[in-house]
Amino acid sequence: MRGRALRWGLLLTDLLVRALPGPLVYRIADLAGLAWHRLAGSRRALVTENLRRVSAATGRPTGGPELRRLVRQSFVEHARYYLELVRSRHYGSGRMADHLEVIDWPRWDPVLRGGVVVAIAHFGNFEPYGNFVAAQRIRVTAPVEEIEPRELFEFIQARRGAGYIDLVPVSRARRPMIEALRRHEVVAVAADRDLPGDGIEVSFFGLPTTMPAGPATLALMTGSPLIVASCRRLGPDRFRAEGWSVDVEPSGERRADVEAMTRAVARRFEAIIGSAPEQWFGAFQPIWADQRGAGSAAPAGTAPAR
Repeated sequence: MRGRALRWGLLLTDLLVRALPGPLVYRIADLAGLAWHRLAGSRRALVTENLRRVSAATGRPTGGPELRRLVRQSFVEHARYYLELVRSRHYGSGRMADHLEVIDWPRWDPVLRGGVVVAIAHFGNFEPYGNFVAAQRIRVTAPVEEIEPRELFEFIQARRGAGYIDLVPVSRARRPMIEALRRHEVVAVAADRDLPGDGIEVSFFGLPTTMPAGPATLALMTGSPLIVASCRRLGPDRFRAEGWSVDVEPSGERRADVEAMTRAVARRFEAIIGSAPEQWFGAFQPIWADQRGAGSAAPAGTAPAR
């Protein structure tokens, strides 16, 4: 009974998002984000601390009304992400140019068709670009965290890439990703959070942490290029996608090359996130090594933004 109710609720959400005018559904999402900001005290504390660290490294105010506005807007932007997860499916390939600007697509089209590892951050919203790539009939494999209940996972999966994006659980993703690259397809990996904490040591906005070795390891193992990509929100239903090659002089030693490539990815993520920190929804999770205490939603000593 509960699964059926959830399924009907998700279908109703899909119908409303498709039927209502864009400005109205964005306004609803913005109000939901503001309510979330007010009610989620521990999460707000974590986002505040993470954006304080980004602000300190990028020359922005690290306190006062400026930081509070940045934190508040981050909740709004994250709520917009969830709206767009559903909404982007209804843009339609014929209208994609109205919503998405892809920088230097003639360069990246043959790269993607030749098989490539794409490292992305939890930034902006990659859904419109994923749908754009799928509309070009380019297959993508992406590892995802296993989501419960199953009905929610299937709802999200159906809205990604019209059958051209294969979502595979992280715990079983290694072989499907290698096989996809050997078929000269795309593997896209979110790589700004190292959940197990056993990745490559990097400096991220001037502080130590680790990032997953997976993207660099996959690229080296299969001989595929590694690129970093982002899709920044410019406004309601407006996005800009960009990509950058990760070019590291090979040393001949696999471990050293993985470390160098991962650190190059981290530097590019810093530039992407620094351009619009409020769109980095990775900030809603522990990022740095000192934040990975068991069960802690926010580092000790932080206070919620007001």
